[in-house]
Amino acid sequence: MAFNIEILDDANNIDLITIYDGNSEIKFTNFGMRIVDWKVDGRSIVLGPNENDDLVQYYEENPYFFGATIGRYGGRIENGTFELNGQNYKLEQNDAKHNLHGGSNGLHSRVFDYEIINEDKIVTVIYTADMKSEDDYFPGNIQIKVTHRYDLIQMMWSIHYEATSTEDTLFNPMNHVYFNLNKTNQTIENHRIHNEIEFYPLKENQIVKSLDTININEEIGKEILTFRDVFESGLEQIKQFNGIDHPVKLGDESFTVSNDELEIEMKTDQDHVVIFTLNDVDWNDHDHTIQEHGGFTLETQSIPDDIHLLGDSAPSILRNGKTFSSETSYQIKTKDK
Repeated sequence: MAFNIEILDDANNIDLITIYDGNSEIKFTNFGMRIVDWKVDGRSIVLGPNENDDLVQYYEENPYFFGATIGRYGGRIENGTFELNGQNYKLEQNDAKHNLHGGSNGLHSRVFDYEIINEDKIVTVIYTADMKSEDDYFPGNIQIKVTHRYDLIQMMWSIHYEATSTEDTLFNPMNHVYFNLNKTNQTIENHRIHNEIEFYPLKENQIVKSLDTININEEIGKEILTFRDVFESGLEQIKQFNGIDHPVKLGDESFTVSNDELEIEMKTDQDHVVIFTLNDVDWNDHDHTIQEHGGFTLETQSIPDDIHLLGDSAPSILRNGKTFSSETSYQIKTKDK
């Protein structure tokens, strides 16, 4: 058997699911449908709790959404309001005046039922969820299925989202995993980005300013950038936010980041990925292991606040009677393979 289940909180039905072989190990929990850890040759490549942390308390207190499934809506909706089909909806304002990641009752805050399918070298965890309009103030009750699949041979973690709603609504899910491929507790400055970074500028309130993009590679004049190049670029948007916290337009279906030893390749059917480089740290774990620029996200989703930017053509609109379906995968490769 390539997996085991540990009960973390019996009263609240919170479990830790570990999938493993001799080369890699990945851990999930049904609390927020999170990835907890991912080790390759004994090296953790995602940010999360360590052995000195109480896992449930860690995630309840951690403000960075480490490893969590986000929904209904990833990112900020300006002023916590939007119009759909001529009707105005007012959401929870949990980030100053804005709605962030669907509000405090979003998917990240809940415990989910799940089932496991074990196919020897591929283990699948299927979570199911129901969200009611009264819980998060979005229109419609929504049925959600999130599938985490881990291929031990390929060292590939895949996420599939599926959802239907009783009314027209917004649905823009993503996973808030942070990666760091370094063996020791270093920043991500040495990581190389093998795709162009063409991002949408933000206003001071971190809401997308316009659909006119800025290409960092062209601004700097380098084909392949490191995160250090980005941080030291002098670009106003980078200085303003102390790093990247922007939606990036994908030129193709894959996006690759590497250091000298490992490479992570992301593939998705989404057109955008939000890259966030953990630009400010105001909460830490017991061992103070979280540091500024200590990780990066690859959040595949529609552009945050697309309902204001694109109106009725926003990709995040999920119509009653339609099924949302999207898949993203992350594969780790070692440089000697």
